[in-house]
Amino acid sequence: MKKLLCILVCFLLVIPSALADTPPVKLQEDDPLYTSLHERAMEYAGLFNEALHSEEYLSLIQVPDGVKDELALVQMQDFTQPVDVTIVRAEDAFAMYQGNDPWIMLFSADVSPALKAITWQKLYNGTGAMLASQEGASTLALSSLLTISDAFIQPESMDGPCFAVMQYGGLYAFLVTFVPTANGTVMATAQFIPSRAADDLNMPTE
Repeated sequence: MKKLLCILVCFLLVIPSALADTPPVKLQEDDPLYTSLHERAMEYAGLFNEALHSEEYLSLIQVPDGVKDELALVQMQDFTQPVDVTIVRAEDAFAMYQGNDPWIMLFSADVSPALKAITWQKLYNGTGAMLASQEGASTLALSSLLTISDAFIQPESMDGPCFAVMQYGGLYAFLVTFVPTANGTVMATAQFIPSRAADDLNMPTE
């Protein structure tokens, strides 16, 4: 387990922040896409909160003893009552990754557009894990174990990836990434992250 976490942390550390270099554009509350994604984000937060307090669910996913102290901290927060929900459109995925790293090499290599698209989706959906890893292996392990994944039909007004950040005024925030796929669906990944790590998302101020 420890070796697997070390490998995952190393993998994530080579990924530059997917959202740090190209400021996202905030969706306004009267935007139909905001309404749609807000409803889904709230649904995922509710499911997460339910799972967090279900002994049967926690037993099913086999939460290791090494993360139970942090689990107790996460359980103290009510994820159904955010004090702020920000939903944004992200910029072109390939513009997010800058620098000489293996991922840029892959994007510029002579590989199929389908492989590039799948890799990009993996990187974008790994943003929450990357942020959780900043607090250490136990936070990464717990956040990954409790991650909620879903897929739904892509809304007509959604022309690219989006994400939602839910703040609670406590130690933890809740991040949901929404990534369109080539087959007309959206991949959603929802998980808790440290509140201070949300600053790395370069959220718009207005």
